[in-house]
Amino acid sequence: MATKKKKEERDTIYLVPHTHYDAIWAFTKEDYFYINMLLILKEVAELIEKTNYRFLVEQTFLLEEVEHRYPELFEKLSKHIQAGKLEIVDGEYLMADTMLPAGETLIREILVGKQYAKEKFGVDVPVMWQADSFGLNAQLPQIYTKCGYKYVAFRRGIPENKPSEFLWEGLDGTKILTHWMPLGYRAGLDLTKLEESYKKLKALAATSQILMPSGSGVTMPQPETPDVVEDWNSKRGKEALMKVATPREFFEALEQETKDRELVVRTGEMYSGRYSEIFPDVCSTRMWIKQGLADFENWLTCVERWGTITWLLNTYYPSDELRESWRKILFIAFHDVIPGTGMDSGYDEVKQYMSFLKTYMAALCPRIFAELVDEESRLGEYTRFIEGGVESESGDIIVFNSLSWEVKNWLEMDLNFQQGQVVSIGGLKCGTEEIEVEVIRFTRYTDDSLKYVRIGFVATVPAIGYKVYRIIERDPRRLPFDPDFIRIHGNTIENRFFGVEVDPVTGLIDVVHKRGSTRSTTCKANELVLEEETGDLYYHRQKLCIPLKTETGEGVKYGSFRLKNFSIDKSPLRRVINVDTDYYSLRWPYRLTEKMEPRIWRHRFLECSKKIVVYKGLSRIDFFTTIIDKHPRTRNRVRFCTNIKSDSYVCGTQFGSVTRPLSEVRCDQQDEFESWVEQPRGVYPSQQWIDYSDDKGGLTVIHHGIPENEVRDGHIYLTLLRSVSMLSSDGKAGPAVPVPDARELKRYTFRYAIHPHEGDWRTATSYRRAHEFNVDLDAMQLPRDVKLPHQRSFLKIAPLSVMLSALKRAEDKVGVILRFYEANGQETKTEITLFKAPTDVKVVNMLEEEDQALTKEVIQEGTTLKLTMNPFEIVTLRLEF
Repeated sequence: MATKKKKEERDTIYLVPHTHYDAIWAFTKEDYFYINMLLILKEVAELIEKTNYRFLVEQTFLLEEVEHRYPELFEKLSKHIQAGKLEIVDGEYLMADTMLPAGETLIREILVGKQYAKEKFGVDVPVMWQADSFGLNAQLPQIYTKCGYKYVAFRRGIPENKPSEFLWEGLDGTKILTHWMPLGYRAGLDLTKLEESYKKLKALAATSQILMPSGSGVTMPQPETPDVVEDWNSKRGKEALMKVATPREFFEALEQETKDRELVVRTGEMYSGRYSEIFPDVCSTRMWIKQGLADFENWLTCVERWGTITWLLNTYYPSDELRESWRKILFIAFHDVIPGTGMDSGYDEVKQYMSFLKTYMAALCPRIFAELVDEESRLGEYTRFIEGGVESESGDIIVFNSLSWEVKNWLEMDLNFQQGQVVSIGGLKCGTEEIEVEVIRFTRYTDDSLKYVRIGFVATVPAIGYKVYRIIERDPRRLPFDPDFIRIHGNTIENRFFGVEVDPVTGLIDVVHKRGSTRSTTCKANELVLEEETGDLYYHRQKLCIPLKTETGEGVKYGSFRLKNFSIDKSPLRRVINVDTDYYSLRWPYRLTEKMEPRIWRHRFLECSKKIVVYKGLSRIDFFTTIIDKHPRTRNRVRFCTNIKSDSYVCGTQFGSVTRPLSEVRCDQQDEFESWVEQPRGVYPSQQWIDYSDDKGGLTVIHHGIPENEVRDGHIYLTLLRSVSMLSSDGKAGPAVPVPDARELKRYTFRYAIHPHEGDWRTATSYRRAHEFNVDLDAMQLPRDVKLPHQRSFLKIAPLSVMLSALKRAEDKVGVILRFYEANGQETKTEITLFKAPTDVKVVNMLEEEDQALTKEVIQEGTTLKLTMNPFEIVTLRLEF
């Protein structure tokens, strides 16, 4: 605990004039440019020139735009920044939401922003100023420290309010000096109430240093501020000296005063509504943005990895394309964009960005792979590939794995042939390995040869590598003993991992997990739960204490789900369960339903098609759920009912995982939370996966861009969408602006999966399963007569608990940046195998700079690097070749 302040110490109040910049929210991007550039920053520049005024600016995206549009104003701002009168805090390209984007995206926000600040103004940014992000993830102390920050000031998510200054400890043990803003960033906004704010802040402060932010979102500067401060000091200066200051001044004084004191240490994520709103329900607002960001983050990091490999093979690196794409992703990751909390027209540009990225990436990926194939083939003299006994041969298909371990996964691809080239496809062959294929659809020439075919197969591909297959027209050879199988008896599907029993009346499935010689039902899976929604972009609200309806019949008496179609498609490699069901708001009779069958169905407001896939040889069940929602004011969730007994569960987070309590939220909220600023909502965000386990085993639920989850009464819920029509229905979280596009009356397809398992999330390597589901294998058809090795790995990281985050060309265009992290929460001896030996290896920070505080030892033995990683540690290496 911090020691008490000495009585003789005089308080110092740091009144910090500021404005919080929103790229979009209640206004459009252009509106905010006009307000911030011409109405705020222009006046700030003049005030600083004429008085001892101070101000701060948060995000370099705005400064970059000032530079392009108003060079004279930019020159004035530059002078003030270099003089320390206008301080850059936060320093990100755009202030990201820290719970929903991937960890690598958060690093790039900082990297791009801090680079700009250094290049344009020659300044570092030591203060992370989290003015408005909706909670802070548990790895930020490590991320911020390794991005060169010394201090953190934040507004939302504190679980304990006293003291307001503390050391924040991340998952890996990194600590950073932190200040929580007890009165938000408006503490000193009303200059007539500084006395009242001072008393409240003093009561919570750990020292005599008092930070008093004086601003708000898009707020004009107050020219009278220096006079107000002078008047304060003439009357109260002996008790508490006030100065117009910047956050850096406050933190440096705080650091000096606490150097011989022991501050309170707080650990983990800052995600509590006790003292400030964090708006957990935004995790299910405007789901197309969440899905889109998940798509493009995965896509871009994979392109970056393969672009780096092609560059190391002395060929092309798509630097301009990657730069442009990353900046669009960083805009989408902004803290009012990815949560979906702005007015409708603000997202027109987001839609344009996503359309651009989809077109750009669709062209860039094949281009990178083609470059790699050309280079491998050009350099691929026969002698090159007989090293280690690996020979080259012509192939028809090449499959790429973008993950840092060997992956076995399903993929589908399209093939086109010249007339007479191929008559049939019986399987694929790589060396002595032969595998089965599923022909999904095809067309033929008049001579009966194949013109076009779409195939699916399960490929096993080396880490960050490829495998080349040749088409065989006969059936593949069978192994003498193949442990993998898939079969069906009636409506029960089995593979070697589990059984799936389908209820033909509802289309729901029971998953029966095999544990040795025993079998037990893990869950009833994939049940739609339709709930009332009377909330807005920020909050889910409902008056009913029961659902509108579930597929098993819970809910109000009038409506019901109705199974329309049910079928099971069979192939040698998988079974696909197809279920079509609709929701009707009225069925008749609606009384005595236990004894009377419904005869009339009316008011169909939701159509749902489910595809449930069980694979031969894979321990995962995939779900593809398409919803056409015509029902306003509803929340749509999918439920997995388990018999697991545990009082907590584990969620994937950026660069690791966190343990969370089960939800105890009920319709009649408990009195114990009445004093909270925001009562518990029961829902949380997750990165790609959640796991609910007990001593008998567990269930990992994996998702792609469906972050909101709740675990309650043994049930796991994923929120698919919420239909709302107001930005803020009561005008408290924001203006009461209609947002008709947020009613979500559109077609959605949701992708998620389950992995039943023995042991806990570590035993199941839930993080690895989630990455395999989210990062597809890529494949392309090879030109004829191209010779490549059967398979090749360019980078492998062992053990499996160490995950690759980034493989990219360094910002100086000379070295290569390799970033990875420990995902099990355990000290781990790590071995990295490269495809060529580096001439130099350095541990660097996330800004790609050498840092004396980073003392990690890396042992190089040729193409192998060895090091020991701490629990949940993130390591960045700079390699030169």
